[in-house]
Amino acid sequence: MQQHPLVHEKLRHRFRIIAFDWDGTAVKNRAAPVDDLLPRLETLMALDVKIVIITGTHLGNPNKQFCSKVRPELKGNLFACVNRGAEVFGFDEAGEPVRLRGRDANEEENRKMDRVSVELQQDFLERYGLDVVIIYDRYNRRKLDIIPTPEWSDPPKARIGELLVAVQQRLRDHGVAGGIQELIDRLNEKCRQVGIPLRITTDVKHLEYGLSDKADSVDWIINDLARGLGVPNENVLFMGDEFGPIGGFDGSDFKMVSPVAKGAVYVSVGKEPNGVPDEVMYYGKGTEGFLEICDGQIALWRDQGPDAATNKE
Repeated sequence: MQQHPLVHEKLRHRFRIIAFDWDGTAVKNRAAPVDDLLPRLETLMALDVKIVIITGTHLGNPNKQFCSKVRPELKGNLFACVNRGAEVFGFDEAGEPVRLRGRDANEEENRKMDRVSVELQQDFLERYGLDVVIIYDRYNRRKLDIIPTPEWSDPPKARIGELLVAVQQRLRDHGVAGGIQELIDRLNEKCRQVGIPLRITTDVKHLEYGLSDKADSVDWIINDLARGLGVPNENVLFMGDEFGPIGGFDGSDFKMVSPVAKGAVYVSVGKEPNGVPDEVMYYGKGTEGFLEICDGQIALWRDQGPDAATNKE
């Protein structure tokens, strides 16, 4: 899709907080080098811009790949919202992670999430003959792999269109006429039966359900970080790569589009084959687009970019 006609105009503004999805937005995958990314984000941190990583994975992944490489004296401006909204980390003067917020599942919640998983796995097998795999080792949440085949064991985000076709074909072959949405409906019903309201998301390969999601990360960014610094929403930039609908359901990054962040700027650098919601502007170019936007912000903060003098602070 084409870039939003106003995206460059909106980005000619110095943002005090830049928050973004990790995989597919800032990096291509969790094994990708950060040689191009690191100096740019360090420069922004040195300019007193707050950098916030938003990711569904645990802290260990972005910390090993990126955070541990950041100079300790800059890490007071670095934060990581991890485990799909369940935890927030900052860093101390030595550069070590400090847990700022956490939502820990209690014994009953864990038991109910396990029950939902086992009963839904059995339901899918009995109802459709569809074999799915439960992924238990996730903080405050569980996952069902609905296409547990070698070919799709770890698909890159760049292949999401192909993955969707493969998943839809697999579900059709098993008589799931309503596709992924039908499975989500079954999951919602099972949550009601068990008596636990879970937040449900999907990356096409998995159904993921737990006690929090990226909306909780945004809530912390706006109500704790931004408000604590006196930063209005207009000076907060959110970036992601999966805001638009995929296969009839919201993209995984759409959870970041929250009423509490009204007035903030949302930009997608992803492929977005079905377009983006009205609240989001499309930039594209993947991780290269992300780096371009970082370069633009560096230039503006150094007063070297176009219209820098007109930025609202």
